[in-house]
This record gives sequence, C-alpha cells and structure tokens, in this order.
Amino acid sequence: MEPAPAFSLTGLPPRPGAAGDEPDLTRRGVVLHLDGDRDGARAAYEAALADDPTSASAHNNLGFLLAQEGRWDEAVSHYQRALELRPDSTMALANMGIARASQGNVEEGMRLLREAVDVEPRNTLAWDNLARLALLQGDAAGAERAWQAAVELEPDDPELLTSLATVQAARGARDQATSLLRRAIECDPAYAPAWSRLGTLSFLRQDLGVATDALERALELAPADTDARHQLAMVLLARGRRPDAKAQLEAILAQAPDHASAAIDLGIYALADGDAQAALARLAPLAAAPDAGPRIRFYHAVALDMVGRREEADPLLRALAAQGAPRYSERAREYLGERQGGADAAGRRDADAHAGN
Repeated sequence: MEPAPAFSLTGLPPRPGAAGDEPDLTRRGVVLHLDGDRDGARAAYEAALADDPTSASAHNNLGFLLAQEGRWDEAVSHYQRALELRPDSTMALANMGIARASQGNVEEGMRLLREAVDVEPRNTLAWDNLARLALLQGDAAGAERAWQAAVELEPDDPELLTSLATVQAARGARDQATSLLRRAIECDPAYAPAWSRLGTLSFLRQDLGVATDALERALELAPADTDARHQLAMVLLARGRRPDAKAQLEAILAQAPDHASAAIDLGIYALADGDAQAALARLAPLAAAPDAGPRIRFYHAVALDMVGRREEADPLLRALAAQGAPRYSERAREYLGERQGGADAAGRRDADAHAGN
C-alpha cells in the first residue's frame, strides 16, 4: 500500500450562523481550494498574507497548496512560519510532518505527527498520516494502532475502515478485516476500494463466489482500477473460467499497455494453450528488461525452448537452476529433467499447472 498523504486546511468556512475567526480572504481561499481552483486559492492566500502577514491559517493553507505541487521547501517554510505564529496548531504540525517525510526525512515526519496527536489526540488526519508513514517504515503494528485511533474518532469513515482492514489482513486478522470492510461498504456502498479489498481478502480465504462478486462491483464503480481487474482475473482462473480471466487481462493491457503482470500471465496462458510463438511475443520484451525477475526469465526460457531455440533456452534454464531463487530454481531443474518427453509437452504441463503463479 502506498502511503498517500493528506493535508489539513485551516480557516474552513463556518457553518451558517456560526462566527468565523479567520479573515474573509483566507476563508475565500479555502472555498476556492476545495473547489479545485488552485490559482484562485493561491491569490486569496497571498492577498490574506499581504493584508496580515501574521495569519497562521493563510501560511498553513498556502503551504498545503505548495505541497500539492511538490514544492516542498517552500511549503515547509510556510508551515514553519505558521507554527511560529501558532505553536499549538496541530494542523500545521501534521502538514509539516508529511512534508518532511515527503522530502525523505520520514523519521522527523513521524516525530512531528506524533507531536500533533499528543497535542490534539482528536486530530484524525494526523493519526491517518502517522499510520501511512508507519506502514512505509514497515511497522504494521504501529500502523494498525494509529488507524485504530483514527477509526475510533471517525467510526463511519469508509477510507479509514478500509485502511485499518487492509493492515489487519496483512497481519493475519482476516475475520476482523472482513468485518471492517463490510462495515465500510455499509457506510458507503459506492466506495470502490472497500469492495476491491473485500474481493482480494475473500480470494485469500478461498471464498471465490464472494471474491468474484466484490471485485466485479469494485470494477463497476472504478473501471480503471487495473489492480482489481488483475485480481478478478486470478479469481476467475481459480474458478476454471480461463477465457473470462484472459478477457480481463486483455482489458488491462488495453487500459495500461505496460502492465507487466497482465502481459506475463497472458504469455503463460499462451504457453498452456500450446501457442509458444504468441507467448514469446509477450514475454521476450519483458525478459529483456534489466530488472526482469525469475518468473519472467523462466517462462521466457520455456517459450524459447518450445519454439525450438534450445541453444538460447538452455543457458537461461541452467542459470535459473543454479541461482538462489528457490521457487524458480526448482522449477527450472524440474523442467530440464522432464524435457525428455519433449519441450512442447513439458512447457505446456508447467504453464497449465502454474498459470497465474
């Protein structure tokens, strides 16, 4: 899971009838900012600072805007000024934490976010971002604790529920994760990531019917989600629906021609169907990449062998057999041993047995 940070705006427009404590220009900037008009928001924030250089909210919000544009140094400068003017601003602290982490100093980012939640334990956004950074650091337990705190504050937020469920599933608490995902869907039936995660988790639990339904629903809501589509292809394959699985993989490549996993899987299916030339056309460009992994190198070698290019295939298979990638080293040794019955038969047997793996 990629930690996609979120930032906090201050000076939000007050509810009707409520008194605002921020200058009108700052509130106008927030409205424009939330509407997606960054140029208008920037002009409003800069005008607010020209009128009152001590507006912590305007500094924070302008920093937020600059951070959205990847201008981290400038963003940090405004956050620092906001904190000088209002040291107890947990929003500026949280924003500064995310900015520093985005600059590469994740430890300082986490320190600032922890400070933000120490000062204001009800800062949901700070807890959320703290969880994302903890996950980035490989601290799944810390991420779970932080997302749990965020969910306690916002129990009906489908994004927070889905995040917590995802890390719980990764830690082996699949029943709890499933319950949270169903709760997220109850809170917002149109939240596609919850459906997608439920599909993936159901697949892991071998509940293939629920997995299919959930992933199909995710794709109805978010047709461009190639990860969900690829997962659906794997579920369909597990259900014996190979033509449907192949159709999903082809749809992925129509959307994202550089989706390596879909191309590899289609190459393997071609091998299983005995069409080694089609497999080679899929696999050769991927095998030529400097970072090609053992899976692609193995099936590329098999495809070469099946089209009669044994002098090219043998060195690749022997190299894999001698390497320390246990899964594909063993597969390469087995393939070389079984090839006495013919490269085509050995290749089809392996591809058919391991399609999707």
